[in-house]
Amino acid sequence: MSVETHAHSNPHHEHPDVVGSRNRLGVILILVADITFALGVLFVYFYLKGQNVNGMWLPPASDTQSATSPVSSSGAWYLAIIAGIGLLSHRYALMGARAKSQSQLVLGSGVAFLLSLLGLIYQGMQINSASFTITMGAYASCYYLIAGLNFMHLAFTVFISLGNWNRSRLGLYQNDHWHVDIVEIWWVWMTVSSLLGAFALSFT
Repeated sequence: MSVETHAHSNPHHEHPDVVGSRNRLGVILILVADITFALGVLFVYFYLKGQNVNGMWLPPASDTQSATSPVSSSGAWYLAIIAGIGLLSHRYALMGARAKSQSQLVLGSGVAFLLSLLGLIYQGMQINSASFTITMGAYASCYYLIAGLNFMHLAFTVFISLGNWNRSRLGLYQNDHWHVDIVEIWWVWMTVSSLLGAFALSFT
């Protein structure tokens, strides 16, 4: 009786690798939707720039508002660099998890979290320093759309990286590390999306 009870005590138990594989698929499906939206934003940016209907891509000064001047793309490239270094830091943490090195895992995930927080703050500063509002032409609308999307990505990254670092600190990845693998997938996309945004904003 005790053997039978023990065998059926947790009939829904699954191996961590099975759970990790399913969750990884879920993340990939979410990324497919996000990637589709991001590519749509880039299409709109270049389409409106190419059309420049009535000169409203970067409208000149009028009686009611000043001319719309584009933002330097250097800030967007700096953000992409921060994201890239954050990705490398997380990759370092993942290598530590695979090698069963707790100190490397904690260090790498902690640095990745700090870089994501730095990127979020810097992106917020970039948005606040823009010399135009969202209604001042097609470029202004597209800029806020791209910058806002990147801000959202960074906010998610801060939340995810904080949780990843905290779980690493608590030693919850000693037996399996599929969470860390999944977080790397997000870091890769966040870095790529930052690069795409910087690329687009280089053409004004």
